Amino acid sequence: MIEEFPHVLLYYNFAHKKDRYFLSPYEVDISRHGSQRAVCDVIHSSDFLCGLLDIDRPTIMKQISLNSPNITSTSLITTATDNSSTSNNEETCSRRTLSCSATSTDTNSNDPLLTMIEQRLDFKHRCMFYSTGPTSDLCICALDVDCHSSVVCNAIGYSNLLTYDELLTQNANNEEDNNNNNNNIQRTPTKHAHKMRHQHRQYVNQWICIRDIIDGLITCNHTLKNKIIVEILSKMILWVKQRNESKILESKLNKSESSIMTITNIKLFKARARQLVWDLMEMKNEVRFPRPVHGRIPNFRYCEIASENVISLECFKRARVIKINPSLAQESLRYLTLSYNKVLLTPTPSLDSALFYKLEPKFLHRSQLDWAATKTGAAELGTVIQLQALKQIHVDLIIVASVVVNPITGARIGKGKGYGDLEYAIMSQMGCVSNKTIIMTTCHESQLINDIPNHIMEQHDLPVDIIVTPKRYIYTKRLFQRPTRVYWNKLDPDMMISIPVLQELKRLEQQNIIKSQ
Repeated sequence: MIEEFPHVLLYYNFAHKKDRYFLSPYEVDISRHGSQRAVCDVIHSSDFLCGLLDIDRPTIMKQISLNSPNITSTSLITTATDNSSTSNNEETCSRRTLSCSATSTDTNSNDPLLTMIEQRLDFKHRCMFYSTGPTSDLCICALDVDCHSSVVCNAIGYSNLLTYDELLTQNANNEEDNNNNNNNIQRTPTKHAHKMRHQHRQYVNQWICIRDIIDGLITCNHTLKNKIIVEILSKMILWVKQRNESKILESKLNKSESSIMTITNIKLFKARARQLVWDLMEMKNEVRFPRPVHGRIPNFRYCEIASENVISLECFKRARVIKINPSLAQESLRYLTLSYNKVLLTPTPSLDSALFYKLEPKFLHRSQLDWAATKTGAAELGTVIQLQALKQIHVDLIIVASVVVNPITGARIGKGKGYGDLEYAIMSQMGCVSNKTIIMTTCHESQLINDIPNHIMEQHDLPVDIIVTPKRYIYTKRLFQRPTRVYWNKLDPDMMISIPVLQELKRLEQQNIIKSQ
């Protein structure tokens, strides 16, 4: 038995990020059952924490309630949450609310959920306790749980998103069942496979890098700023690093199994990442019209400041021809591009009629620049650029739209239709871009997720070199190759039918007018 500690902090390691260990703090009241039982009780009360251990708590709790309908539901953690509204420390209260679900049951030795948690935790190897001293009332538990990224963690407890592959399978099954009548109807939903619905979130887990706390690179609450806590975090890093060294040896033996990620899983991960960013930006009111932001490139607040940041970059000043996506968030940037006498290329809607509209300031009146920067104005005032005309153009700077970006590696996730990747692949094949062409994106800080795994970037995905937000510039490491051509096997069959440019490109390939490799 140990003395009662009013609070406990649980820390989680994202083992796949070298030398960067992430944590999410939980402060909850615990009882005198001993350190191990206290940790199990905390996890027992949280759908999220159980999910980290691959335990489906809602299902198990439902089964328990069916087997024992007369048991009254009480929980020490829930009590902490209920009392949070009257607490003076709002920050602590919010963490208490995050750490537990609305309903819990009394934990006892016969509880199957508690038994499962104890079996999964492996206190001898995956758990380490640290005392902050005899005069302190804080006990810290370092819990090492394997997790690929914060995107996966934030997906715990939310319904699975329907991916494109799953929808195709569903449509194929429907076509088999309704072979005689519904062929056209079955194809219609595939166009909206990536339009995710709004999922209301009470919170988003804000993952913090332990190294950033130690180095003082981020602002954090007063508890984590404590010198004793920082020393303990340093010890945790050493402990986790030692564990990871042994894990790396094991992973090398099973590299063929662990490194392969199926197409379905990649699409599901991207869908979860988009959903997380869309939910977060809606929750924090960081987007403007049109709303909800789900299914769109976010028209984020202060996008005009991000645009002004772009024009101060040397690569923008040197550029003569700039291609910018037609999203609302980049409208101010398209205006500034024309104002600075740059030639602007902007894609046509869904690449329906042609590839790009070309706008040259020397052919526009100063009063027309505002209108030319809009989608409708570009179509009215711009020159239509057909496919073969791209051979006469060299693009110096490309500004793409993004929903999620990794500021370290340059991995980028769009809204799911793939137009930005496809446009670059076409330009590359036609020879109007080169390795000297800079790929940039403008976005909000909430769209940056720095632990997106590298293997979600496929051959046809376009990474970015520079990220510009309203607050800063970020030069990425850009760890991925750019697409060099259109990969026909990666294309949705509907795109070949609906986009004449692709049909023309295919014809040029077959006639050996352009290279297919």
